This record gives sequence, structure tokens and C-alpha cells, in this order.
Amino acid sequence: LYAEFTGVKYALSAANGTVTLQMALEACGIGLGDEVILPGLTWQATAATVLDVNATPVLVDVCDDTWCIDPDEIRKAITPRTKAIIPVHLYGSFADMDEIMRIAKEHKLFVIEDCAHKHGGTWNGKKAGSIGDIGSFSFQLSMLLTAGEGGALTTYSFSLFEKLDALRNCGRRPEPEKSIK
Repeated sequence: LYAEFTGVKYALSAANGTVTLQMALEACGIGLGDEVILPGLTWQATAATVLDVNATPVLVDVCDDTWCIDPDEIRKAITPRTKAIIPVHLYGSFADMDEIMRIAKEHKLFVIEDCAHKHGGTWNGKKAGSIGDIGSFSFQLSMLLTAGEGGALTTYSFSLFEKLDALRNCGRRPEPEKSIK
């Protein structure tokens, strides 16, 4: 149901939003020596998960009008070691996903949307968590959609879904795609 709600093919649950961010990074193969660009204004867990996978968080400034990551600052921060961007949709605002996706495509970077503050929000007709490679959600007590705790991951990619599910489930793989609804 959460996949349908966000407009993607696959969704799965996890312990919380911090775990979902770490799982997303691991599913994208991000680790030692890699850099991940994220906004300097965010909850500490966004950067901590990058450190947890032995990668380097690269903090960049935010836009004055949205408090979300500034695409111009993303461009300045890209190096040969950059592997992903984590835009955080913060305080009811969306990061500029059109420009972020252009940058990601140009530089072959993963985009992991931190949607903890944007459940159900839409950007140009697409729901939060359906624009990047993976959407990461938190259901912690202070979020818009809460279960007291918990998290969810969303993706269009069966390959990423399979990796995420294995990370969540002690390395076990899900059933073949044809059997997943």
C-alpha cells in the first residue's frame, strides 16, 4: 500500500528513518572512499548514516527560500569521489528535485530522497520518495505521518528493492519479481 501511496513499484518497511537512510546508502554500494552530498541544515542522522557506511558526508548550504539543499552548491561540491546526493525535504518544503535530478544524471550519481518531513507531498505531479532512486521515510513521533517509530523505503528499481530487502532481512532475497505485486 505504501508503494501505491507514493506512486512507486516497491516499498518496504524498516525499524526507523535512520535505518532506512543507511540501508539506502548500502543498497547503492556507497562505502569507504565515497562522498555523499547533503544539506548542512538537517537532522544529524542524515550525516551520521553516511559515516556509518564509512563514506564522507559533504555538507553544502541551503536555499534561503526553502531551507533545502541548494543545487548550485551541489554542483560546486562534486568531485570524482562523489557517489550520491541526499536532498532533504525539510519543514514542509521540497528540494528542487528537477535540478537535482539533472545534476545526478549528468554526473551519474544516486539520489536518495530524505522524505521524513514530506509524506504525501507532490513535486510537479510526483510524490515525495518517487523522484530519486530511493525514498527514505520516517514515522517517528514528530513526523507528519507517524506510527510512533518506524520507517519505509520506496523505489522503482527491482534491483535496489532486492538489495534493500536483503539488507533488512539478514541477507535473504525476496521472491522473483513476477510473484511480487
